[in-house]
Amino acid sequence: MITETGRALRERAQGRKAPQLQQALVELDGKLGQWSDEFIFGDVWDGDEMSFEECMLVAITALAATGRTNQLRNYLHGALQNGIPADKLQSALRMLVVYIGFPGAIGALQELQTAVKVHERAQK
Repeated sequence: MITETGRALRERAQGRKAPQLQQALVELDGKLGQWSDEFIFGDVWDGDEMSFEECMLVAITALAATGRTNQLRNYLHGALQNGIPADKLQSALRMLVVYIGFPGAIGALQELQTAVKVHERAQK
């Protein structure tokens, strides 16, 4: 059973493209869309221990550290659309230099730079 809380958190995290992203998951395998709302966002993200912003920072740095560029891009857009400051995202991604090295951190920071430009254009 898909929880409304999980769906709402997923839509918030993924931003304006949430419907298309969910549809892409469902087209790959219907269970993926269900698990996204039930398990990932309904169970893992829906706790009191961390704020939404903290969950986003964990997800963004984990995606960057593991080279999941497409998903990283989606979460960066969602973070900016939810008011997470670009400088906070930049600081989190800059820290990756220590843990994954310059190339990975640079790639993640480039994704952020692109997302910020898109976000700024959309605000005009």
